[in-house]
Amino acid sequence: MAKYITPTLTITSNKFGATSNPGPTSSPINISVSDLLDVTQVDSNIVTVSTTGATLLTLTNYTAAGSGGSLEGTDGAFVFLRNLTEGLTVAPNIFIGHNVTNAELESGGSGDEDRLMTLKPGEFAFFPWDMEANLNVDASAAADDALEVIVFVRTGTA
Repeated sequence: MAKYITPTLTITSNKFGATSNPGPTSSPINISVSDLLDVTQVDSNIVTVSTTGATLLTLTNYTAAGSGGSLEGTDGAFVFLRNLTEGLTVAPNIFIGHNVTNAELESGGSGDEDRLMTLKPGEFAFFPWDMEANLNVDASAAADDALEVIVFVRTGTA
């Protein structure tokens, strides 16, 4: 029996000249999209981060074939990440990258070219992952229970 999630993204803003919460453009923005996604597995975790890079998601935990063995558009997952440190005394930026050999992703490090994103405190991301490389995590400071990670595995993944 198929299992589904229905992610919805809504982006709104006022126009640039608005007196309350002015937006970034001359016209208001109103974008809304929704999808119905078939998933076979859901994994959820709260992760402690440090200034030493580490593997966040290992592709072989989700694919039987491992790297290079997935079928594009069939094997893979959708990943939700959220920096939970907003308002805390220690509120690091959290770096997410993809290189399987160098997990150091902080600013000025040799791994900068492998960084996919920086999540500031309170920020989140929802994106597809083809499981062709591990995902790594690094941070500007150590923090307990700092990153929420939810993996929605697509149908077809072993």
